[in-house]
Amino acid sequence: MKEMEFSTSLLFFWVKGRVEVDNRFVKTNLSNTLLGFIPAGKDQQNIPLKNISGAMLSSKYYLKPILIGLLILFIGLGSFGSSFLTGLILLVLGVGIAGSGIRTILSIEKSGTPYLISVPFFEKQKMQSLNNLIHDALAEDTDKTDLNLFFDKKVQ
Repeated sequence: MKEMEFSTSLLFFWVKGRVEVDNRFVKTNLSNTLLGFIPAGKDQQNIPLKNISGAMLSSKYYLKPILIGLLILFIGLGSFGSSFLTGLILLVLGVGIAGSGIRTILSIEKSGTPYLISVPFFEKQKMQSLNNLIHDALAEDTDKTDLNLFFDKKVQ
């Protein structure tokens, strides 16, 4: 069993999700939040490997948070002259909101419907590793039932 833990939010990095991959299931445990940071329960799923047809990784750019974040960033830069603290807070908030518009999404195709796991851009490497784990588990599961592989190994 291989387990991967990752952050699900850029600004609120303490909000975590976890995915476990073993030879039978992909188990997800993601935090649900209100307004992106107030904990509101968990989303847990146990997806049998037999029901997964594939996994795909993609990057998405959401224009609305990027533009709002840039607007707040520029307001923060403009307010440095009157209040340094206010300018700094707005600057950090603007960068965080703009950065949250860049997402890495792992799509697990289960029984014809996609199950999406969306994380900040800095977690892309972990999602790539998770994608590889799922593909390896699917290949191993397929190899277990492929009689041609069994007979080819026996002949050699």
